[in-house]
Amino acid sequence: MKQEDFLAVTRQKYNGAVEKAKPLIVGLNFTNACNLKCRLCGTAADQPLIDELTTQEMYQAIDNMVEAGVMHLSLGGGEPTVREDLIPVVKYATRYISSVGLVTNGYLLDEKFTSKLAQAGLRQVMVSLDGAKSDIHDANRGDGSFEKAIQAIKNCLRESMATRISFTISQTNFPELKDVLALALELDVALNVQEFRAGGRAEGRNELVLTREQRREMQRYLFQAQKKYGAGRVGFENRYIISEDENSKKICTDPSLSDDFYDYCVGCFTGIYSFFLKANGEMMLCGHYAEGLLGNLKKKRLIEVWRNSEILKQLRDRENLKGRCGNCVNRYICGGCRRDAYRMTGDIMAEDPMCWRGR
Repeated sequence: MKQEDFLAVTRQKYNGAVEKAKPLIVGLNFTNACNLKCRLCGTAADQPLIDELTTQEMYQAIDNMVEAGVMHLSLGGGEPTVREDLIPVVKYATRYISSVGLVTNGYLLDEKFTSKLAQAGLRQVMVSLDGAKSDIHDANRGDGSFEKAIQAIKNCLRESMATRISFTISQTNFPELKDVLALALELDVALNVQEFRAGGRAEGRNELVLTREQRREMQRYLFQAQKKYGAGRVGFENRYIISEDENSKKICTDPSLSDDFYDYCVGCFTGIYSFFLKANGEMMLCGHYAEGLLGNLKKKRLIEVWRNSEILKQLRDRENLKGRCGNCVNRYICGGCRRDAYRMTGDIMAEDPMCWRGR
């Protein structure tokens, strides 16, 4: 397919996705409190925020999400299991939202607590691991935390929960990637890999961020693993690979595919399919950027922000992309990482400074 034809069809499909955009996926930092003090914590979690949502406000926030069309709610933190109202909030959320998950360090997920969560309706859990053995994991999170995490995974499996390992990859554990995948396969759980960003308690630790070459190596390895074991077993930030893989590009230019496949073909779907909330109701984009620009769910309806926010309109219009991203033929199936662009330049539409394509 000629470059201009590729651009035309991917632009058309992308614009179709934007027209139907809904916040299908919401990540909620359930609390800023945490029972560990991980050296590389991206949120510097420790004590709860002074203005965190109350239990009743959590219920109202969930009602707000339901009105906006949210289909998956991920409860993270901090550490969500330290908050005493987790069980009733999970019970309320699972009543109205079809998919509710928990992101946890696993330290408190003994058999009894895990059973209570299952009875409340929780069906998905993601447990954080920093390596395939205790040395690297415990060096970041504290002695004994690896053993607790592994036991938590087993407890979740015992309750028939869909269980994943969450692996944040940095210079400290880059060599562990293959072993962590092997561990996930051994435990019969899925693996989700996200890249370390120098924020939170690790603010300024840019030397721990993967190089472009390492990102390319990692993503190509995981893409092959995904092909071998299935997308449901291996997850990662794959927008660059999609724009590299000829079969993926063929799929994304097939006009016969239904709208349900758009999420695969828009690349970065922040502001198109996903949204984030701090524990105090502050609305954000991916991770912790654009904080303070969108307002607070205590005062605004999510659906109104989603439809009317000027920053979201700007973000969705990839004609606004700058630099290499703005000139890239793959901009409608990739879009670069808007979080990295904003974090490193202060401009949400700047070129992705960490993109390895064409370098």
